Amino acid sequence: MEAHSVPSIVKSVGHNGSQAILDSMALTQEEQRDIQIATIGQRDNPQWHLFRRGRVTASNFGDVLLSNDVTAIVDRLLSNQPYTGGIPALDWGIEKERQAVQAFTTATQKEVQESGLWLSPSGVLGASPDGLVGSSEILEVKCPYNAREMTIDDAVKQKKISYISKEGDTYSLHRDHKYWHQVQGQLHLTGRQTCYFVVWTKKDHVIIPISRDDTWKPNLQVLEDFFETHMLPRLPEMQLAKHKYPDTEVDAFMKKLERWAEPVEQGNVEMFPELEEHLEESGQSQQPERTHHW
Repeated sequence: MEAHSVPSIVKSVGHNGSQAILDSMALTQEEQRDIQIATIGQRDNPQWHLFRRGRVTASNFGDVLLSNDVTAIVDRLLSNQPYTGGIPALDWGIEKERQAVQAFTTATQKEVQESGLWLSPSGVLGASPDGLVGSSEILEVKCPYNAREMTIDDAVKQKKISYISKEGDTYSLHRDHKYWHQVQGQLHLTGRQTCYFVVWTKKDHVIIPISRDDTWKPNLQVLEDFFETHMLPRLPEMQLAKHKYPDTEVDAFMKKLERWAEPVEQGNVEMFPELEEHLEESGQSQQPERTHHW
């Protein structure tokens, strides 16, 4: 299966040029399904890191669609170094994700299953929801560090949480924020209908249902064009050795997948119609204007 990772593809056919790389990245539905299962566990799974590298992933969709800083985005996507800790906002999001998922489960009585990496048929785009709910829904969780001791209502009023707003008793996710593009990308790549967008603090949480917006779909082609124009020519820079995990580590983790994959493999084909990074806001980020001038 490692042969479908971008570093392996580059190593194998890179000498034949960009088109050979692009052709080799294309995946069958069965290959998409197998990679999704093999990458369950996400950041704790070496396979997840391997298969994300060199692809445009959903947590970066907003950056690609909203920013002109092509070099920084491509550099990040090509390196994709596993996060090892040390940034409080990121550590907080990782540490509290399970509590947020449990809060969702308790509030809705809906079971959440583990998700791996979902790749597009071209193999160029990828998405890793924080969870799968039934056969038509996904879960995405945000645990904002700068609002951790606040209620959601107070955090929104004081603009500690800038990506959602409240009208009456209803919260909504801003359509011009990168999280909107992350969620829509996840919905389109998984083929699912609804995302439960959970914002969690120590004081409370909100659950925002977000429907798949088919008017967003043309952005998938914009993202693929970005890959072909800016990433594909630079893929030969990648060195597989820098990110190759020891076989013993991979083997040990793969044993855990039998437990995680069992509910997925019991004939539910609808789940395969075709921790993303926890880059939570620290309260200092600015949303760039949407331009696409790259």
